[in-house]
Amino acid sequence: MQFGRIYGIGLIVLGIALCVLQFVQYMAPPKKEVSPARTETRAVTTTEYVTSSLPGIVGAGSLVAGIALFATARRKESEIQSQVKRIQESPTLHHWCPEE
Repeated sequence: MQFGRIYGIGLIVLGIALCVLQFVQYMAPPKKEVSPARTETRAVTTTEYVTSSLPGIVGAGSLVAGIALFATARRKESEIQSQVKRIQESPTLHHWCPEE
């Protein structure tokens, strides 16, 4: 019964964490490698970092999936509870048991 709620919350937390990671990667200034002065034998080199948008895409997808899973699990749980309540209150339930 709690499957959808627990996994839904887990996916929401994972999605938020990945979106925050993508935001931090995007906002971080590009780093450049410090190298010695240019000489005849050694040239100045710089390092360029390429950022990937994969954490943001996966994070957004897991966030949406987590919200959907949580919402549908909650709805199904309330439907099941209402059905159980109707069955318990039903007068035909007493006719199932044989009288002794």
